[in-house]
Amino acid sequence: MTSTFRPAKEVSKPRIANGLWLEHAIVSEEDIDWLSGVERLTLWNVKLPEGFLAKLPRLWWLDIRGGSSNDLLSIEGACGLKYLSINQIRGLSNLFALTSFTKLRALSLYGLAKVSQLPSLRALVDLERAEIGQMRSLKSITPVLEAPRLRELLLLRKLNVSPADVDAISEHSTLERFDWYAEDVPNKVWVPVVESVKLPKARAIHPEEWFGLQSDGQLINQADC
Repeated sequence: MTSTFRPAKEVSKPRIANGLWLEHAIVSEEDIDWLSGVERLTLWNVKLPEGFLAKLPRLWWLDIRGGSSNDLLSIEGACGLKYLSINQIRGLSNLFALTSFTKLRALSLYGLAKVSQLPSLRALVDLERAEIGQMRSLKSITPVLEAPRLRELLLLRKLNVSPADVDAISEHSTLERFDWYAEDVPNKVWVPVVESVKLPKARAIHPEEWFGLQSDGQLINQADC
């Protein structure tokens, strides 16, 4: 069967200044020159050489979707990330590499059916917003609440939220906003959680707006890495 993957340079789609979208692509070491200035990447079912993203000095935004990888080795070393979204990667079961992205300010995890456990996010001292959704095998969201400066937590669709999780949300010292967009969750499951937490609602907001991006895609008041 003919591969549907094509060289990255052939399929790259500029979305904003210093930002690219790659879909069903193969990235090779030879692509480092033309990708070296990229700041924002969306990768939809893209094959990467191990450690490649660590070689992109300006990369601060990464949105990875699709594919079948069972770990995050392909993105390890991208230590300057401030935003990371991991969405519907079929085989992904190991998220322990998250602990290395210590400059993250916002994190989104969605549709990761095989993930049953999260690592403690205690080391993510800059993390302010987390979105967790549609992870039916996940046993607890408490490891997310170990991020010491978390301000916003938004849950999406089906999740297991235990009484211990509710306590962790309620007792978090910096959490300011919380909500659960429970589209396919019975009211008897999610309503008591939201009512028990008693925090103002976290907004469903596009990350570009949350980061205060200008129309040209540049960060307003972005701190140096």
